[in-house]
Order: sequence, then structure tokens, then C-alpha cells
Amino acid sequence: MSGKRKYQIFMAPSAHKKYKKFHPALKGKVKEEAEKLAEAPYLCGELKGHLKGIRSCHFEFDKVQYRIAYRILEDEKEIEIVLIKSRENFYQILRRLIK
Repeated sequence: MSGKRKYQIFMAPSAHKKYKKFHPALKGKVKEEAEKLAEAPYLCGELKGHLKGIRSCHFEFDKVQYRIAYRILEDEKEIEIVLIKSRENFYQILRRLIK
């Protein structure tokens, strides 16, 4: 067994509320992407400005671009998913959530 510990993933209430409304196939894709984050949380880029500390990971599902915004809580070895949404208006909504 490797010494590298996987990160635990949890969703902020705002992200979970949106996630519950997703189609089951999209939920499966989100879980798949979340597993990748648990293994390598620093793979996706960190945002700038007011969103510093938030990282954004991109994936495609059914020819639509999606984003997962998340924070790494290093001390707890956790990843908090803040928002999962299609690319449209993603950053405007994220800014409102992060205020």
C-alpha cells in the first residue's frame, strides 16, 4: 500500500442541491471526476482574484462543458466541492457563492 492517503470528498449544501437534480448518468460522471480529484487534488488549476483558493476542474458530458469548483482542506485531507455546473454563467454564480 502506498503512503499517499486519498482525500475525502464532500459537497457544500449549494453544490449538493444542484447535484441532486442531475440526470443519473451525469451524477455518475461527476462521481468519476470526484474520484480523480481524491487521487490528485492539485491537478486542476487554481483560480485568481476573488476566487483565489478555489480550483476549477473541467469535464465534458453529452457535448456540454462542465466545471467543478472545489477547495482543498489540506489539514483534514478533504476536498469541498463548492459548485458543479455547466460552463454557462459558472464563474458569475461561483463569485456570488464565495462572497
